[in-house]
Amino acid sequence: MWKELIKNEIWFTNKFIDEKYIDRILDIVYKSDSKVLDGNEQPHIISESYYNYNHIKYNIREDSEILTRVLSKLNELFEQIYKPIKPTDIDNENVLQFTTKTFNPKSVYHVHTERRDIYGDFVFINYLTTEQGGELVFPDKDLLSEHFLEFPNEKTNWERYKLKLKEDNQPHYLAGPLVIKPKRNTCIVMRVGSAHFVKPVKNAKPGCRVVVTGWPYANNKWRELQKRNLRSPANSL
Repeated sequence: MWKELIKNEIWFTNKFIDEKYIDRILDIVYKSDSKVLDGNEQPHIISESYYNYNHIKYNIREDSEILTRVLSKLNELFEQIYKPIKPTDIDNENVLQFTTKTFNPKSVYHVHTERRDIYGDFVFINYLTTEQGGELVFPDKDLLSEHFLEFPNEKTNWERYKLKLKEDNQPHYLAGPLVIKPKRNTCIVMRVGSAHFVKPVKNAKPGCRVVVTGWPYANNKWRELQKRNLRSPANSL
């Protein structure tokens, strides 16, 4: 059952899918190749905030049984708050919709939010492992100020990115305070726009904090439509 943690913003559920599917995904993840994505080396599609995580070279969208179970559970919520995701909405080549990530000892996400014109209205995160640390944090003003006192270099990037979001008419706001701990077979759904960051995992090992995540409505057809809208004369005035 889905629980609304922050009104009209963030939802959470335990026992997201059957445990056997979690075991199956983990088995594949641990056998798959991965690539470290580091914010100092990769283009900053989301923002200029630093990030570091492992992208797993495993196309979960090709496993129709797991995909069906995931869509079914997500739609229990989306049928109430938005619109259901149809199997035909999923592009097999679009890594944004469904992807698998892990952390390593250097992994972290600094304060950021995604752009709604690129990623759509919602994102989900299905945790496959339980960790100490690695929390997903949605700050309020006070919590964000405390965070910047500890990590002052993040503040400059966040302030710069907020100006860019404002110029592009992209939503950005503080929805917290809320802290989500990584726990096996739980899932969070959130609207795109709220600021958040992820803490490092304590005593992290390569391949920890395994998640299946994505922006399920941002398929290739939708993304091309957004690009055309941004290039249209009405949007260039």
